Amino acid sequence: MSDPESLPKISIVIPSYNQGQYIEQTITSVLGQNYPNLELIVMDGGSTDATVTILKKYNSALAYWVSEPDKGQAHAINQGFRRATGEILAWLNSDDMYLPGTLTKVVHALGSIQAPRLVYGGCIHFKEGAELCYAKLPEAFDPERLTYHDYIIQPSCFWTRPLWKLTGELNETYHYALDWDWFIRASRLGTFIPLPDYLSLYRIHSSHKTGTGGMARSLEVMRVVETHASEDWIITYREVLEEMVKADFSPIGEKLKSLGRCRIELGKFYAEFYFYTLRYLLYPWLYFKRKRRRFKESDPIGIAFNMLI
Repeated sequence: MSDPESLPKISIVIPSYNQGQYIEQTITSVLGQNYPNLELIVMDGGSTDATVTILKKYNSALAYWVSEPDKGQAHAINQGFRRATGEILAWLNSDDMYLPGTLTKVVHALGSIQAPRLVYGGCIHFKEGAELCYAKLPEAFDPERLTYHDYIIQPSCFWTRPLWKLTGELNETYHYALDWDWFIRASRLGTFIPLPDYLSLYRIHSSHKTGTGGMARSLEVMRVVETHASEDWIITYREVLEEMVKADFSPIGEKLKSLGRCRIELGKFYAEFYFYTLRYLLYPWLYFKRKRRRFKESDPIGIAFNMLI
């Protein structure tokens, strides 16, 4: 490893709330990088489980930690970055982990830390018990596609301080789509660099936020699309969401709910695969209407559904 003074400082913020069963693995996955110029900050929202005991255990290795009520995840992350002094920034949720060597790979991939840049890599999704769900390498960067399809995996993202300053903080009115909204805003101001390597582990469990958000999450996704995407995509998302709401009060709703359970138990990839066998039966008229719009995607209805479910 190079002289610590010659390496850019990396600041990692871990937002946390009652994730005592996972947070130690998250912390050790960062410390285990053995990156010599590291600043690790934990912003805990006043957990009532074992979290504080674990944070005290790692007190000497943490640049800062606090456990007190906050205004939600986005607020906690923003507060953490206000304290951060690093030249490279990222946040890691308290149930996810970095793979070995991630920080060194990111430094090499970013290159100049004076430029507004973001690196995003691949991610391995797994269930409790270390059972693999699926692994996904990063897609090529397409700023237009990002406005209607969140294909960037948050725990595998790192960016320079200039990009954070240009883009501004996370929108604290978002609870589920805070990362996607920020990525879209940042993509208009900086350079996004796909790194064809696996950087993180994303844990799927019965209480993880993305898989249990229900309609509240769907409405936030809709809000991001309405803010950033083209009119054709806004209309498509609205139509799919309307059908999902209708279906929730019909026998089809049971199929939709089973997709939600599938997302938690098997991961989003399998929920998407399952939907391929149902979509024409569920929404045939949406596919007919789609033909009157121009999309470069072969399956816009599927993209909208998979983002909303």
